[in-house]
Amino acid sequence: MTKEKILLLTLAVIQFSHITDFMILMPLGPQLMDSFNILPSQFALLVSTYTFSAGTSGFVGAFFIDRFDRKKAILTMAAGFALGTLACGFAQTYYSLLITRSITGLFGGVMGALILSIIGDAIPNERRASAMGMVMAAFSVASVIGVPAGLFLADLSDWHMPFIVLGGLALLTLIPMAIYIPSMTDHISSYEQKPSPIQIVRNVTSNKIKC
Repeated sequence: MTKEKILLLTLAVIQFSHITDFMILMPLGPQLMDSFNILPSQFALLVSTYTFSAGTSGFVGAFFIDRFDRKKAILTMAAGFALGTLACGFAQTYYSLLITRSITGLFGGVMGALILSIIGDAIPNERRASAMGMVMAAFSVASVIGVPAGLFLADLSDWHMPFIVLGGLALLTLIPMAIYIPSMTDHISSYEQKPSPIQIVRNVTSNKIKC
């Protein structure tokens, strides 16, 4: 197997972990509400806190993430995501799970964008579409395999187990990431020549559609 395929497989695995972690909480609702004795509205907050944190970190990260080597950036985000997911698995109270889900979302929100950036930088144009398809197939795999497997683990033990297994998988993925993701710094030299993120947002929001 070539280094390029190993790189894509590694990115696909971390994407699988990311998507499964995002989706698995919803079907665990009955167990969590019973375990923590919480209301449906409190569970809804538990589900949405990941999305809010990921959206916030993704927006804020756009203003400075291009200042760093993509390899170091994604290793940092993936490590934070893995540790956050493990922390979810060891949470013992509703509020501790709420906090750990927020932390996991902060890292996961930037990690998804970094995966796409690495594909764009590391894969030549003629193979980029197939590479993107391979990594993004993790969405489908997470739905077909990841969520049912997570529920199966929860039935074998309790709701903690899916997060512990996902966190362990994400931690193991750091090893091939460190080996096979090359250092990517070309974008840093041209960073100052690009419009600032604020200017880009301003251009997008001020661009009027003419009918």
